[in-house]
Order: sequence, then C-alpha cells, then structure tokens
Amino acid sequence: MTRTLPLGLIVYSLVIIWYARHAHATADVVAEHRRRAPWYRTKTQPSFEDMLILLRRQVIASRFLALRAQQPDPTKITDYELAWAYAMG
Repeated sequence: MTRTLPLGLIVYSLVIIWYARHAHATADVVAEHRRRAPWYRTKTQPSFEDMLILLRRQVIASRFLALRAQQPDPTKITDYELAWAYAMG
C-alpha cells in the first residue's frame, strides 16, 4: 500500500501532463464522448478516463504505424522508382 498510492499519483500526473502538452490541441474528447453517449449532455471537460482512452489509442496507433528498421520507407521507394523510370525512359 505504501508504494501503490505514490505510483498511482505519478501515473495520474503523467497522463494529465501528456494530455495537456500533446493531445489537448488536437482532440475533441468531449464531442467524441457525446457522440458515444448522447444522453450525457452536461459534459464540458474531458475526464481522466477520456484522457486515458486517448492515450491508449495513441500508444496502440504508434505501435502499428511506426516504421521498423527492416521495413523500407515508402517515400524513398517511390523516389527511387521515379528516378529509375526517368533514367530508363
């Protein structure tokens, strides 16, 4: 119990700081929540749960969208193909 509370406060603080620095400007969390729950019209500010859901989505998206070292960069492939076609044509 002596370690659980400080860890919980640290995680809570990190999620709020992440949301304030990176996600607040780009996300309309309240509108998304109203879309999912149209009966809840009094919501004006995002809750911690909304912030956490957005953070989870960002983490999952970064795992699937990140280029790995063994994967070729699609923009470079296109540039090479265009250069090759220009040189051959």
